[in-house]
Amino acid sequence: MRSYVEASKFPIVEIAGTKIPRIILGQHPYDGTTYTSSERDQEYRKRWNGPQSMVEMMKPIIQRFGLTASREVPTDNELSRWHQDALRMTMEELNVEIALILGTALPTSRRPQTAEYLYRLSYELAGEEFSKTWRNDPITRYRLERRKGSEEDLDRFARKGMKTPLTPPTEWSSIEVDYEKLDAMLDRYKDFNVPIFASNAAFEFLILAKRYDELQRVVKHVKERFGVFLLGTHYAGIIIPLVEEAGIDVDGYLTPINADGIHMFPTQKHAIEAICNTGKPVIAIKPLGGGRVQPKKAFRYLFHKLNIQATMVGIGNMEEAEETFASAVEALKT
Repeated sequence: MRSYVEASKFPIVEIAGTKIPRIILGQHPYDGTTYTSSERDQEYRKRWNGPQSMVEMMKPIIQRFGLTASREVPTDNELSRWHQDALRMTMEELNVEIALILGTALPTSRRPQTAEYLYRLSYELAGEEFSKTWRNDPITRYRLERRKGSEEDLDRFARKGMKTPLTPPTEWSSIEVDYEKLDAMLDRYKDFNVPIFASNAAFEFLILAKRYDELQRVVKHVKERFGVFLLGTHYAGIIIPLVEEAGIDVDGYLTPINADGIHMFPTQKHAIEAICNTGKPVIAIKPLGGGRVQPKKAFRYLFHKLNIQATMVGIGNMEEAEETFASAVEALKT
């Protein structure tokens, strides 16, 4: 089987000494999420009826464009299991290794509710600019529509967020990380090559709770298995400076970056400032803003203006793939 580095048609970059293609296949819409509308989400959920249905979309895209790395975030639902099986089947059929940028939830004794606290911190930093950014964000609106929510729901959440104290809730200090469950999730991928672990946003709870020693323990635990740990967040302007100030031994970050500032919090300006100031590698997510940013504009912004190391791109069909990856190739050549 050809290695992911050997088989990649995209340039390779090193993150903390680990090689990774600069273009990584995202997990959307294989998880039934498109970030466009609940109707389109449902179309994909109906399309997937087992791992083979995913292979039929995944295999020709990977083969045509030489994609050899993929995002993978395990959950308990069948789409997640099918996606894992589809990746394995595609590797076997193409005789090409697909490296995983693995991420998981953070299993804890209780689930902390961090959304209101993040809202309060963001408003403290960016004021009404954040409030407008958050309320008008297309992905915020998508999630509201998906939950069949209303403007009143947004108002209620914002009011609750504004009443949240700036100090973290005291009960967060007693929430314990379940390392046994974390290991069980990681063990699902012991037969895959996982060069980089990039957490999902749940890990930022430990930073918000000022549980720096515990976060460092989690980072060390994961790095003993995979070597490289990137911290994921949608609130780069809040979380990255806190991590840097605390001196946590992360190797970089995974966060939304796109030319239109979609889902970049507390604002695009604050997020980019934190990203540029970190000095650590960053893998971008949502470079197309859930299909709202033209690919040429998206990749020029990432690779020319910001010199971002790599990005994940979710692709739903071959037509999207042709336009998207042609634009990526062009941006990476110039």
